[in-house]
Amino acid sequence: MITVLARKDGAALVIRDQALGIFTGKGFTPVDFKPELAMKLAARLSYTPVVPPLRMDEPELTQFLAAG
Repeated sequence: MITVLARKDGAALVIRDQALGIFTGKGFTPVDFKPELAMKLAARLSYTPVVPPLRMDEPELTQFLAAG
């Protein structure tokens, strides 16, 4: 299960298996930031916060980002 925190143009800031990362059509890339810092960075990069955070499986997330 993946938790979506923010999204932008085919990418999302997510938590998967207790690891923070970026999810795109190419898959999951972990990042070494604390969630609070990652959300500040996402805001600067014009990501849209997902409130409340959504929990979904990888195929659902891929469709969610494609529809975005």
